[in-house]
Amino acid sequence: MNIIAAIDPLVMQLLIVPLAVIGIGVLAAVALKKVYIGPVTTLFLNLFYNSWYFSYKFPDTQIPFAMIFSWCVIFPVFSLFLSWVFVTHSSTYKNFLLFLSKEKSLDSE
Repeated sequence: MNIIAAIDPLVMQLLIVPLAVIGIGVLAAVALKKVYIGPVTTLFLNLFYNSWYFSYKFPDTQIPFAMIFSWCVIFPVFSLFLSWVFVTHSSTYKNFLLFLSKEKSLDSE
């Protein structure tokens, strides 16, 4: 808990949490090859984090609806877009990475 308390809340809410929840959501979507898994995973992870963090910081109060609603709409929208890009174009990325690895092996010979 000391590590989380030591991190500035602004950095946590604007950098760490979005990268973590959106990244995990997109990775889940790519792993399962289903676009809708990304936003759903992102939504649940963000809801879990917000409820845990708010109860940790302010244990005697209830979570305000506006706090949960704002990020729980924006993050899944980003996750939906990124999941769609990575799932629908995964063969293109795979072919590109294979092409790069073949070029590097030809350069070393």
